[in-house]
Amino acid sequence: MNSDIVTFGEIMLRLSPSNFKRFSQCNSFNVIFGGAEANVAASLSNFGLNANFVTKIPNNDIGDACIQFLKMHDINTEFISRGGERLGIYFLEKGTTVRGSKVIYDRSHSSISTAKLEDFNWDKIFEKAQWFHWTGITPALSQNVADITLQALKAAKNHNLTVSCDLNYRSKLWNYGKNSSEVMEELVKYCDLIVGNEEDFDKVFGIS
Repeated sequence: MNSDIVTFGEIMLRLSPSNFKRFSQCNSFNVIFGGAEANVAASLSNFGLNANFVTKIPNNDIGDACIQFLKMHDINTEFISRGGERLGIYFLEKGTTVRGSKVIYDRSHSSISTAKLEDFNWDKIFEKAQWFHWTGITPALSQNVADITLQALKAAKNHNLTVSCDLNYRSKLWNYGKNSSEVMEELVKYCDLIVGNEEDFDKVFGIS
C-alpha cells in the first residue's frame, strides 16, 4: 500500500450560476465544495494514491455534507477537525468569450481561519505519510493559520517528509497585518519543492 500524502488548507462552498449567467440573471446556484489543497487531494486519489485532506470545518449539516463530498472522491477525512462558526463561501460567475470570470469571497470567520494549534495532532497525521503539500492561500487566511502551517512544516520535517508548496498568491487575502513575503520566507525554508507562476514569485518574493 502506498504511503499517505497529506494536504492542508481551506475548503469552501462554491456557488455559481448555470449556463454562464451573471449573478444578476440567476435565481439559483450550482453547489460544489472546493479548494486548492482539497483539489490536489482529489487528483492524487484519482491516480490511486492515498490522499489525506486536513482542515477545520463546522460541526453542522454543511460540514457533514462537505465530509461526504470528500469521501466520494476517496479522500481520507480522518484528521479533519470539527468546530468553529462556518464554512467559507465563494461565488463564481463563469466568464465566456471576452467576459472574464468573477469571484466574490465570503470567508471571514470561517472555521479554518479561526483554528487553533491544538486542533491538529501533526505527529499522528504524519505517522504514515511520505509527502506534505500546502499552498500560500493557507497562511494568508490569518496569523493563527500561518502559525499552524509553521507547526505542520516543522513536524513534517521531523518525520522526514517531502514538502511541497504552491505559492498561489491571492491579492484579496493577506489582510491581517502581515505581508506575504515576511510570512512565506520563513515557511518555504521547510520546502523541498516550490511551484508558482511569474506573478506568484514577483508578489511573494519580489523575484521578477
